[in-house]
Amino acid sequence: MTSMTNYLIEPLAPLVFRSGKPFGSQASAADVIFPLPSAAAGLIRATSINQKQASMDEHSVEDVANQSYQQVLSIKATGPYLARFDESLQHVEILVPKPADALYFEAKEDSDKESDTVAKVQLVRLAPKPLDADCGSDLPDGLLPVQMHEPIKGKPKPGPTYWTIEHLKKWQAGNHIDVNALQREGVSQLPIDLRTHVAIDTKSKASKTGQLFQTASFDFGYTKTEGENTDGRSIWQDRRLGFVIQTDQKLDEDMVTFGGERRLSKFSPIDSLDSLYDDSLDELLNKINNANGFRLTFMTPCIFANGYLPAWLDATTKKGTLPNTAATVNLTACAIDKWQPVSGWDSILWKPKAMRKAVSSGSVYWFTLDSKLSLSDMQQLVHHVWSDDSQDKRDGFGSAIIAPWQLDS
Repeated sequence: MTSMTNYLIEPLAPLVFRSGKPFGSQASAADVIFPLPSAAAGLIRATSINQKQASMDEHSVEDVANQSYQQVLSIKATGPYLARFDESLQHVEILVPKPADALYFEAKEDSDKESDTVAKVQLVRLAPKPLDADCGSDLPDGLLPVQMHEPIKGKPKPGPTYWTIEHLKKWQAGNHIDVNALQREGVSQLPIDLRTHVAIDTKSKASKTGQLFQTASFDFGYTKTEGENTDGRSIWQDRRLGFVIQTDQKLDEDMVTFGGERRLSKFSPIDSLDSLYDDSLDELLNKINNANGFRLTFMTPCIFANGYLPAWLDATTKKGTLPNTAATVNLTACAIDKWQPVSGWDSILWKPKAMRKAVSSGSVYWFTLDSKLSLSDMQQLVHHVWSDDSQDKRDGFGSAIIAPWQLDS
């Protein structure tokens, strides 16, 4: 496994990451999307070229087979991951998308007063579970529906969209998570900055007709908080948000432009991050083998050849051999919020990329084992990038966390 170095992107201005919607004069929060892995990979490759770590003398090329172009594309990157950090950069914390098997639910409970009820937001776990005998579905053959363990009267509610790694570990282990703790330590919504741009006529000093428009961007500057713990006073938070990218390139600290409109960010190598796994490889291997199954939770969007289904799985039986191993597994179920469009601009070929559909970040896949995994299998799986195409792997589409899971009998 190639050694990967962690780099922190510290935004110095609101960053623009546009969706694929047609450009219009009015902007909204829906016009800005979380940056795709290909954007992070493009940043790493551009920085590698600028720092003479990669050779690319031509401004643009016409042939995909161009040797220099292929050399640049061979640079590996994973991310970007949302990160929270302090000014000293001594503690950089990764935040991950809410897993698709978690649902915020407002259920009514009896209060202390008679004939009175109160609404309380709960975190409900979803898991593969067979339908009742008198029910049916149009799911593909071999897949179980993903359902709540126990029916709850109520309705879904919004909640934190990004969790800490520690909360995700607890969730994967089957432990209860307090919603209030999630709201305190997670991130409910990324701050959006809306800016109005106008072209001024030099003679009249008025705006030019048809040249007034808006842009939406992520504003990751320092923020204020106020509430009961601060006696109503506004206090600046000592932590802010940014991005972490991992790559096999050794790069220097630099100033970079991440996203559109050439907004500046500080690019810095960081020593360490919180581990994605509390267990050693041996312990993780034993837990997965004893459970006879595992679950994948995707941290970045993943692009499979057959829509939601990896190419190494048979479309009929949902059985296949895990990549880079001899172990066969069965796909039991998957939870996907909705497909995610993936496109962009190729700055070397100088043309737009074709739009593709990806399995969204936060999606969860459950597998059962036909045979036990070996330690070498485990070493491959914890670092594996799960997209089918080799270039999508190098771009970082399909980073996931693996955890033990046992199918209820």
